[in-house]
Amino acid sequence: MKKHWTLTALIALTAGAAHAATEAGTVITNTAEIVFTPEGSTTPTPVESNKVTTTVLPVPSFTIVKNDGSADVTTPDYSKPGQTATARPGDTVVFPYTLTNTGNVPNESYVLTNTPDPTAAVKTPGSVTYYPASADTNNDGTLSPAEIAAATPITTITGVKPDQSVKFFQVYTVPTTATNADKYGADPSGTRQDNPAFNNDPSVPRDANNSNVTTVDRKDATLIGPKADPDGNGNPVTAPYASPEGVLITPSASDTQTAHATTSTTTITFTNTVQNTGNRADVFDITTAPAGFPTGTIVTLLKPDGTPLTDTDGDGVPDVGSLAPGATADILVKVTFPAGSAPTAPGTLPTVTVTSTSSNDPSKKDDTKDIVNLPGLSFGNPTPTPGGDPTIPGTPEAGQPGSPTSPILPPSTCTAGSPAIRSTVALEIANLGSAPDTFDVSGVAAIKLTDGTTQNVAVQYFRDTNGNRALDTGELALTDTNGNGIPDTGALAPGAELKLIAAVDVPCAAAAQTITLNQTAKSPTTGVTVPDTNDTILVGKTPVAAPSKTVDKAEAKPGEQLTYTIIGKNTSNANVTKAFIKDTLPANTSFSTTRPAPALQDSVEAFSTAAGTILYSTNGTTWSAAKITTLATGGTVYAGVDTNGNGTIDTGDILAPGESITLIFKVTVN
Repeated sequence: MKKHWTLTALIALTAGAAHAATEAGTVITNTAEIVFTPEGSTTPTPVESNKVTTTVLPVPSFTIVKNDGSADVTTPDYSKPGQTATARPGDTVVFPYTLTNTGNVPNESYVLTNTPDPTAAVKTPGSVTYYPASADTNNDGTLSPAEIAAATPITTITGVKPDQSVKFFQVYTVPTTATNADKYGADPSGTRQDNPAFNNDPSVPRDANNSNVTTVDRKDATLIGPKADPDGNGNPVTAPYASPEGVLITPSASDTQTAHATTSTTTITFTNTVQNTGNRADVFDITTAPAGFPTGTIVTLLKPDGTPLTDTDGDGVPDVGSLAPGATADILVKVTFPAGSAPTAPGTLPTVTVTSTSSNDPSKKDDTKDIVNLPGLSFGNPTPTPGGDPTIPGTPEAGQPGSPTSPILPPSTCTAGSPAIRSTVALEIANLGSAPDTFDVSGVAAIKLTDGTTQNVAVQYFRDTNGNRALDTGELALTDTNGNGIPDTGALAPGAELKLIAAVDVPCAAAAQTITLNQTAKSPTTGVTVPDTNDTILVGKTPVAAPSKTVDKAEAKPGEQLTYTIIGKNTSNANVTKAFIKDTLPANTSFSTTRPAPALQDSVEAFSTAAGTILYSTNGTTWSAAKITTLATGGTVYAGVDTNGNGTIDTGDILAPGESITLIFKVTVN
């Protein structure tokens, strides 16, 4: 705060501005003397004057700092606060201040009050208190909740000497109802009390331009997801786990977890994890919304110990209790349904949507999905069960032969006589109708070859006689029993299933890719059709062979030139990028600077079967179309083809399967 002076004080203290003000009530005593030497004498004679006294008048003044930006010491300016803070609803904020007796009156007393924002733009908290510096028992410059609880608030500061400074704290709590970006503040205002020791006390000054402002940072948020993964993004990866009933539950990275029911399954209990991602304690209500389950399904919320989830905050909704910021809690979602039941509609995934809702801010909520796979599909990879929707494609089954997790790796070199590589996928087909029927089964796989062309390969189908999901010797291919030229299942009774093996003969020259099998099962009698377009075969990438290098002389004399030819070829079945050839000047040789007749060839020259500009480099970083004309001892030459035309060799430059780069490098024997 600015110092407060009366006009009298300013006049009195200006003359002695370099010194502290004399304490009020001090009596200043002074005498003078005359000194002379009498005539005829050599001894000085002093003669003292009478004594005069002056009593110092009181000039009261004090200041509180830190100041805000107000020009008026008696009125705060909350738009220019002296101190600021950020806090959450319910937080207690502490601001340190210093009161200094800048006057000359001893034993001064001051009353501490709060002055609200005159414009009301900054809200006033419900309770503002003051604490002495002694409350800061660990001397860290602020007050902890424990220190506040142990201290006694003050309303006055007393017994302050001239030039003495007294530290104190202003403390208030942000209301729990505060919304994000709300501003709360207070202004520690000091009012000097009349000092009874001085009857001629001229004024009672006030200091009130010390405002502080706290901006509310309210982040109420919640996440709920699969077990140990509240945000449901698969990080950390949660491994499949067994429910209390022994059913395997598999979490995903798409905020779901799935259990597969059998015809004897009646109960599956999922574990879900809730997290408080806000910045203050919160209670999270848990609700569920089941869909796609058969009639009679019941969903029950339980604690991890198996007891019912209760309502701890009295709002009528079960919750996980209070969670601190960042804390998590597990809940159990128990789903009970009739044994052998099917989804309410063909193709529906029976799902319990579990929602966590913030009690601090009910608009903040998050969902996760617990899925029970009930049998019902008719054609595809999962086990078909009568009652499913024959128009829904099947879902690939991990671990089968031909699964993307088990890629085909063709040989690095294919010839015209190289055999195709057979890959198989297990399938099942079921008659979900009410009468015997025969189903045509057909499929095609479009396979990209390394030469850029595409070859359509027909899918062949075999009966998986022993049901082991692999094509065994002696298992027979489907034949055309109804004379329309398409292999079929033969007559299947209502509800009957047929296990199949789909086989694709992948050409040796297949490029690296994921091949999709476009398959269809169709009844020529009823016209019912079932597509299955999500079975895939992964063709892995084959390695690039080592470059070949030759030299034109097996023997050479000093001064003779050697010509090295290096050919690097993409022998793999996939594009490679940022390809270049490099060679290092051998020991005991020098870079050839002469260009012998008749060809007058350059000492470094490169060619490529890929379209683009040949670029050269001596460090593998800086590239140029200019050919290399000098090279230091032990130096290295580089050559690549700039296929994307950006003037450098980078990952945008592609060398397709079969394309090559050739480098010719000439040196002279030392």
